Amino acid sequence: MAEPEVEPEEDSGVEPEIEPADSAAAEREGIEAGCPVGMGYGDAHRCGRELHVAPDGADEKPVCLMHSEDPNKESGLLFDAFWREFERILEDAGESKAHFEHFVFPRLDFREREFQAICSFRSAKFKQNADFRNATFKQDVTFRNATFDQDADFLRATFTQGVRFVETTFHGTANWARSRFLDRAEFRRTKFIPRIVGRPSAAFSLASFSKPDEIIFEDVDLSRALFHNSDVSQVWFTSSVLWRNRDGNRGLAVFEETIPHDSGYAKGLEKNGQPNYRAVAQIYQQLKKNYDSRQDYWTANEFHFGEMEMKRLAEPTEGPFLQARQWLHRNLSLVALYRYASDYGNSYTKPIVWLLGILILFASLLPLPGVGLMRQGAKQTETYTSVWDVQKSYGEDLWAEVCLVGNGAITSVDAATFQKGAEYAPAYPLGRVLAIFETLLTSSLFALFLLAIRRQFRR
Repeated sequence: MAEPEVEPEEDSGVEPEIEPADSAAAEREGIEAGCPVGMGYGDAHRCGRELHVAPDGADEKPVCLMHSEDPNKESGLLFDAFWREFERILEDAGESKAHFEHFVFPRLDFREREFQAICSFRSAKFKQNADFRNATFKQDVTFRNATFDQDADFLRATFTQGVRFVETTFHGTANWARSRFLDRAEFRRTKFIPRIVGRPSAAFSLASFSKPDEIIFEDVDLSRALFHNSDVSQVWFTSSVLWRNRDGNRGLAVFEETIPHDSGYAKGLEKNGQPNYRAVAQIYQQLKKNYDSRQDYWTANEFHFGEMEMKRLAEPTEGPFLQARQWLHRNLSLVALYRYASDYGNSYTKPIVWLLGILILFASLLPLPGVGLMRQGAKQTETYTSVWDVQKSYGEDLWAEVCLVGNGAITSVDAATFQKGAEYAPAYPLGRVLAIFETLLTSSLFALFLLAIRRQFRR
């Protein structure tokens, strides 16, 4: 897998002190040389365009209109001049490379625009909303080190060849919903830091990836990204990717679980006025498959919890006794019991704790119908009532009860471990029913324990 190009070191920006006479000469030389901003790969060439006279404080040093942060570029003659130069660059480039490095873009509208050239927006600044809806990039395009101060909308955009969002910063929502990535796409050290709480940082819902194993997310915070209805089972998420942490430290979560379902970005996550948990479960299933295929079983297990949790929450939506059936599904269905017993196979301590609790419970319950001591084929049954003798002291009776509980514990362990020819046996019929029920519970818990061990330590 090819590594991204290494960004060359930038100049320190500290200019040496010179004499006043030489300062004026240097200023004249700079004006004659034009805009000093570096262009091309590694800023190997100077821009050289005519310097723009910007308001005081707009620019740190004199630069051309294309690189100036003059707020007057947002409208009027300067706005028109900016876009005339932009169109000239594209036309001159043809199908070669168009250089827009370090450009400071005013509001733009590239809806349904087709870019024939190789486009470099490296270190560009997009001060207003950037509208790339339905745009088509016929060749490679890079936004390395670019900054989007507002929303970046790539809805239904098509990237025919490679696209790079390396070290790109998005301060608004970056929307790639329904976009088509036909070749390689890199999101390396991309920063998604939207200012509005509750809004997604990035949206890839219904996006299509023709080469999913070449869609790379590295060192990216995806805790507020949306991927529903988009197949991410083969997308390359490196170990440095950050996901949302589930409440209670129970694995990882996707933003689709918590995004308000009346949000425009949540389309497809609501069904009949209720959250569409099946759609969210599909995302977890794909992410689990993704990490399983790369033998990152730890992360896969955390997404497995999310998948099963969505199945538990996907309750019935119609039919008789609806509220009762919904409550039963959430709290007493098999998937709910699976959660209580072992966190959907992710915890091997829970089954052990439950197993010990079951043994103690039945050790105290079995003496109620009676526990029999097998002697020469005859069974002498004792209960809590039969061992209590009013003729004896309280201490002696209490000790007899304790001994009976001990016999019940031996009977409980025998029933849990399928022992034959046991010394003690439960009384028939109620005691026998309790023993059978205990056997079913303990065997199920032991199976869940083995399953959790396998999930946690498989190789």
